[in-house]
Amino acid sequence: MAFHQNGLTLTYFANEFVNPVSTGIQSMFFDIWNLVAVVILVYAFFSIFQSESCLGKIISCVVSLLPIAFLGLRYSMISPEGVTLSAPIFQQFNPFYVVALTPISMAIFSALAKRDKEPSAPRKIAYGMLIAASAYVFMAFCSIGLLSPAQQELARVSGDPTFVSANVLIITYFILTFGELLLSPMGISFVSKVAPPQYKGMMMGLWFVATAIGNLLVSVGGFLWGELPLWIVWSVFVGVCLIAAIFMFSIMKKLEEATK
Repeated sequence: MAFHQNGLTLTYFANEFVNPVSTGIQSMFFDIWNLVAVVILVYAFFSIFQSESCLGKIISCVVSLLPIAFLGLRYSMISPEGVTLSAPIFQQFNPFYVVALTPISMAIFSALAKRDKEPSAPRKIAYGMLIAASAYVFMAFCSIGLLSPAQQELARVSGDPTFVSANVLIITYFILTFGELLLSPMGISFVSKVAPPQYKGMMMGLWFVATAIGNLLVSVGGFLWGELPLWIVWSVFVGVCLIAAIFMFSIMKKLEEATK
């Protein structure tokens, strides 16, 4: 319910409260080819350290220079007028961050594993919920002083709306996606590991049923959107994530015993 608000309230926010014009370096985030270059740069950079041969490191360095040169060229071509934004374009950030952050999260947990400090799968899920809660805390903080959606609509009619920078959502999607990387793959792995063999298929199906119910409950955000101040709307999702995290931590001992 909380993670998939990118399909509802976060898109409402992008449509109604985000400055419709992006300029400078920020505008580069709204070109898909720039994002592809960033992904290539991330993987090439990690390849430098993962390559065992000198030739492999050299190739990785060369590959890293290509997207840097491309991004430098694109920066020199930035239009002073900026680019006009539409709400759907913000949907690109979740898949972009999934791809870009995967090697980073793997590197973090790999380093922790070498020190025997890698969290268990249930603990990663709980941390993921805390990270998601922090994303909505950030949204609530950035929404302080903004009009309610109903008031914003009236302000748009009168020509005096209040907008925030697109960076608010860019950062929020970054935090949410990192939390998602601790939830979705960890949850599937956890279910397949602890479910009794004869019930594994059914348990995996129930995992996706729970996901489906969460997607259905996404509509709760739509019912909240209107007269309520925005910080209250985001606080509801903070509460949902914290309840889930507290529940996970409360039964952590049993969950970790089940994975051993």
